[in-house]
Amino acid sequence: MKSARSFKEFEALNGISMEEVLTVFEAVSEAFPMIVAANLTKNTYTMIKDDGFLANDMPSSGKYDDLIDVGVENIHPNYQRAFLDNFSRERLLQMLGQGRKEVCVKLYQKGRGDYYQWVSTHVIRVKDKDGDVCHICINKVLDECSSCGEQQRVCRAPY
Repeated sequence: MKSARSFKEFEALNGISMEEVLTVFEAVSEAFPMIVAANLTKNTYTMIKDDGFLANDMPSSGKYDDLIDVGVENIHPNYQRAFLDNFSRERLLQMLGQGRKEVCVKLYQKGRGDYYQWVSTHVIRVKDKDGDVCHICINKVLDECSSCGEQQRVCRAPY
């Protein structure tokens, strides 16, 4: 998609209306209840999430390092090292700086009602006009498909 200064200019440049973009975004946010846009170079993030996705509240924007510090509290103790090894700012800067385009990990984290759930966390590097290291992180609960009520079979930790 091409950048623009206004909605009208965006629609003219991209051949898609803002209403259509918002409809697509609404569908994507149903499937992925937490989406984070991060600029690792500037240590910033912006997040959109379903209120019950995580056990504790997190600000919708701020320093990426702070997001990780609060986020690790939601991860089961057996998976906290894996979380930090894959998603700390320092580690992502290293991996993405070496040409890696994505990082995907399944983690056991606390969600609604303070119970643990399996979550797929998928980081995808995106281009930045200033050359900063940026990514989009999409997160999906693996325990069940909320729209169809169908249970997905995933291995569960014995806790």
